Amino acid sequence: MPQTSARRWLPDPVIWACRADARPELNDYNFLHRCSRPRRSVPVASGHDRSTVEQSATIGGLPVRTHDHMCLLYRGDEQRDELMVAFLAEGVRAGDRCYCMIAPDNARRIATAVSDRTEQAAAGVTFEGLGRLEFIGPDGSHVRGGEFVSDRMLEFWEDWGTTTYERDGVAYARIIADMSWAKPLVDAPGFVMDLARYETRFTLWARRHPQVTGCMYDLDRFDGDVIVPIVRAHPRVWMNGVVLTNPYFMESEHFSAAEANELIGDAAAPR
Repeated sequence: MPQTSARRWLPDPVIWACRADARPELNDYNFLHRCSRPRRSVPVASGHDRSTVEQSATIGGLPVRTHDHMCLLYRGDEQRDELMVAFLAEGVRAGDRCYCMIAPDNARRIATAVSDRTEQAAAGVTFEGLGRLEFIGPDGSHVRGGEFVSDRMLEFWEDWGTTTYERDGVAYARIIADMSWAKPLVDAPGFVMDLARYETRFTLWARRHPQVTGCMYDLDRFDGDVIVPIVRAHPRVWMNGVVLTNPYFMESEHFSAAEANELIGDAAAPR
């Protein structure tokens, strides 16, 4: 999606950014700071602020914290791979259980890159003092049986959590998911709403476990009809080296008709 298209479709509320090397107004994507509503301050924890939640990981060089459920907005396979590999390699070195959701044709490349960075074979092998990296493709998770059903995917995570934390006794986990599998389904009736509902409900599930999660959406692949609801379905957003706290995150597990209209109606409104 061209940058002009992203400018048109991304939501308008003021969301102040935390960036390690620049003021928000210098960000290439400064359209994220536009505001058509009255301005108000939105507190965002910076890389130097550890007063609320202990720092546990980094994504793209910026800190994320236990229970964070991040929407990662990136452009192209190269940026996706760099973000994913750095996040996973850091986790393997820290002794975390790392779970990567990506198509099988990409998994081997990611595993090799993580292995190169950790100087150990990565996929599915545990070393003393190191974590474990596991892969699963969309056919085994999000689109089992050829379709996406949010309730079924939440059951998947309940089972995964039981296995990971209760049976295996894992102390800390990292989950990162390439959401490109969703592109062929975006025109199916109700799909985007179901996906946004799933993302919001996943946040509630993630708060129960010692983990950090990143859901990766390619701005060159998805247009505003997907990006707007998805951004609003995540409590935090990463984009181009910026961490955003989203004051318009939909907290409720179930959307009312008014909330659903706000999620998908604004995306369709002419600019």
